[in-house]
Amino acid sequence: MNKLSRLIPDYLEHISICANGLFPQQIDLIQKLKAGNPIIACDGALNALAQHNIVADFAIGDGDSLDYSKLQDFVKNPYIRIADQNTNDLTKAINFVIKNYGNDYPILIFAATGLREDHTLGNIALLEQYSTQFNRIAMLSDFGILEALPAGNHSLNTIIGEQISFFCFNQETEISCAELKWPLINKKFTALNHGTLNQANAEQINLECNGNVIVFRAFEIKH
Repeated sequence: MNKLSRLIPDYLEHISICANGLFPQQIDLIQKLKAGNPIIACDGALNALAQHNIVADFAIGDGDSLDYSKLQDFVKNPYIRIADQNTNDLTKAINFVIKNYGNDYPILIFAATGLREDHTLGNIALLEQYSTQFNRIAMLSDFGILEALPAGNHSLNTIIGEQISFFCFNQETEISCAELKWPLINKKFTALNHGTLNQANAEQINLECNGNVIVFRAFEIKH
C-alpha cells in the first residue's frame, strides 16, 4: 500500500464535489474523484474535468465561470443554475447534496484550495461549518487532506513523521491527542496558527475534542 492509499479516506461509497481551484495531479486522487457517485462540478471545474475526460453527473453554480460548451459532453444531467450571490458554488453544491441525497454519505471535495487565496480561505472556513452537517467530509489536494471533525472522539490514519496541523475557529474548543511529537492535553488554541506544524508519532492518532476541529494531514513526511 503506498502512502497516498493509506491516508486517503477509504469509503465504500462517497460523493465527489469538484471546485474550481487547483485540480489534483496525483493519480490516486483523480481515481478517488472519479469513484464518486455522484460527481458534482462547481461551474468552472468543468474545464478541468473535461481536460481529464471526466464526466460529471451534475454541474451547479451561478454561471459566472461556466464554459457552456462543455455541458453537452461532460455533464450527464441538465445544468443547475442558482443565481443566489450570497452563497458560493461550493455551498450550492453542498445544499444540493443535502436536499437530494441527505447527509449520510461521506463527501470528498477536490480542487477547493490553490490558485486564489480568498477562495481557499473561504472554502476552508465553510468546511468547518459543514462538519456538523455530514458524518465525514474532507478536502483533498496534492499536498494533503483537510478533514472537518465535529465534537467527539476520532481516529485517523497517519504515517510516522507525517506533518499534522489543527485549526479551531472557536477558541474555547479543547483538543487532546497523545500520538504526536508535541502531545496535546485539553489544549485550547487562541489563534488559528497555534495548532500548526505538529507531527505524527504513530500510524494512527486518536483525537478528542469538544468542538469542531479541522485537521490537515500533509503528504510530507519528516524523519
